[in-house]
Amino acid sequence: MGNTQTIVEMRGVTKTFGSTRALRGVDFTVERGEVHALLGRNGAGKSTLVSALSGFTPADAGDIRIGQTAFSADGQGYAARIRNDIAHVQQTPRLFNLLTVAENLFIESPDVRNRFGMVSHRRMQARAAGLLSDWNVDIAPGSLAGQLDAGTRQLLEIIKALSRGVPVMILDEPTAALSNAEKRILFEHVKRLKSSGVSFVYISHHLDEVFEVADTVTILRDGQVVTAREPVANLDPRKIANLMMGEETGRSLREDYTQAAGPALLAARNVRLSARSEDTVDFEVRPGEIVALAGPVGSGKEDLAMMLAGQMAPLSGEIHSPRGKLPTIGLVPTDRHASGYVGILGVRENIAAGGLDVLSGPFGFINSGKEADHVGRLARQTRVISSSLEQAVSQLSGGNQQKVVFARALCRSPEVVVAMSPTRGVDVGAKEQLYALLRELARKGMGIIVVSDEEDEIEQLANRVVIVFEEKIVGELVGDYDMKDLILHMEGVA
Repeated sequence: MGNTQTIVEMRGVTKTFGSTRALRGVDFTVERGEVHALLGRNGAGKSTLVSALSGFTPADAGDIRIGQTAFSADGQGYAARIRNDIAHVQQTPRLFNLLTVAENLFIESPDVRNRFGMVSHRRMQARAAGLLSDWNVDIAPGSLAGQLDAGTRQLLEIIKALSRGVPVMILDEPTAALSNAEKRILFEHVKRLKSSGVSFVYISHHLDEVFEVADTVTILRDGQVVTAREPVANLDPRKIANLMMGEETGRSLREDYTQAAGPALLAARNVRLSARSEDTVDFEVRPGEIVALAGPVGSGKEDLAMMLAGQMAPLSGEIHSPRGKLPTIGLVPTDRHASGYVGILGVRENIAAGGLDVLSGPFGFINSGKEADHVGRLARQTRVISSSLEQAVSQLSGGNQQKVVFARALCRSPEVVVAMSPTRGVDVGAKEQLYALLRELARKGMGIIVVSDEEDEIEQLANRVVIVFEEKIVGELVGDYDMKDLILHMEGVA
């Protein structure tokens, strides 16, 4: 372990969680000034490997070197030893909600202290303003982190890590909550830092990002390396998908089960989304229809979806059902980590939380037999993979966590499902399973409303695309629409 061009070396790294062997003797290296993409399905071991590399989750065994710091792992903590060598941006932002943006950015930094060791708030505010300006982030340094949206929180976590000046950076699903404009800014900074010699380990389920920023690819499957240090120029998306899955993979096509006859399941009439706009929105979803709300970030599509789901009240107008009584609605929220599940609770408890009223007896107590049958059926329907229904959801892969969120949304047998960013942070295999689930629900007559920023996802799912721009509906795409037309509409330029 001594190659001067190699800044990261991991040899024979293992990690076990209970009876699950997450890493099985993995070897992994990163060169100086390299963007090394680490790919694999959910549960393949990617996040476990980078957590072992950063010391967030110590490896059980194996040899690790980062720069000049080398050690043998034995399950004991070593994060403090490598703190100046590596920074790790995890999938879930770890910001302090009650601290300001500036305080979160510099909470670990000595650069904002004066000669007496006290924090200089003037210096901290000025440094934060400079960083935010450099990243083109239009928020005040004094804003509370807890009041920011998911994309801005993710970007702040990235800015905080990249500003530390360490030689190795881990970016684990960094763009999951970012807009296309924010992604472009991130990629520019990654390329600039790479040219100065900084090395990156980059995890993403978006293969287009890999081909844009990565030099080298390593692929994991079932805790083992199946392809090591392959130049990205030698690969294509289908080859990567096949290596990740271990089998030939195909791309599914949308199916149309829309029941055009009869009244809609749910409708918005003359709905005004916010005080910023005088425009109103009319919208409806029919039985068997998968309709996507699309448009630029901040266009109002998320607010409209939350109003349709009953989570927000419109400024004016009404959400109603032409059939009379409002339908039961299941919600898949945008950020599963923040509002989709409770990590310390098991699969059973998380799914059951979506329908406590239908699982309870006349005196308000859960009917355990009914719960076991109902939750078990939903777990099978959504294809949740866990050691048991009592396994903590925090221990599951991202794809299985998202399936639990779907199962919770289905717990009350809804007639309409509102799915916001339904496959964010899940691998290609889990995506196809969730797409198949949504199509099956539509086939049974359910109305599906999808909110997504991914053109491929919309094109594979939606029978109808409603374009929302500046808090009004500006167009629709129906049937055999063109992908180029979809992209132009989503970017607000068509």
